[in-house]
Amino acid sequence: MPNEPLPDDILNVWQDQPLENTPMPLEEIHRRARQFEKRIQRRNLREYIAGGAGLVIFTAYLFIFPNPVARTGSALIIAGALCVMFQIYKRATPGTLPADLTLAASLQFHRHELVRQRDLLRSVWLWYIGPFVPGIVVFGMGVSPPHGAASWWNAVPFLCIFGGVMWANHRAARGLDRRIAELDNLES
Repeated sequence: MPNEPLPDDILNVWQDQPLENTPMPLEEIHRRARQFEKRIQRRNLREYIAGGAGLVIFTAYLFIFPNPVARTGSALIIAGALCVMFQIYKRATPGTLPADLTLAASLQFHRHELVRQRDLLRSVWLWYIGPFVPGIVVFGMGVSPPHGAASWWNAVPFLCIFGGVMWANHRAARGLDRRIAELDNLES
């Protein structure tokens, strides 16, 4: 019957359940922040290695291709890669959580780092993809047959790569949104 009082044992079990928003220990915040920092450092290292490989390849293209348009495209791609690598250094280098912060300050610091990286991932089209577009367009024109009919097909692999990069970064940003919401629930 809906209006009857609950037996004491059921009421006690219900009241003794752990709360969902239990405070996270300071050590756990520090562990998560260190783990996040290492993850971002590994990501940045992969990007630097890929950028370095691109620099080597397109520098070689400067000397391999006789076509001045392809060589100009190679130079623009090199400039784009250097720009992206600088942006990763400037904007994506993770902050290190100081060990002496209080629980509230540690939560705030870690949340700030999550938000900063999420916003960086959301704007990847601007600072990561954008610098490569001019070079890829010019390079594609330089390696196309003289009539240019196939030049658009040269862009297809790059469009697929860019689409994959945008999808992966958008997905990672959603994951960071979930982690930010989790921290917000802890703070409230």
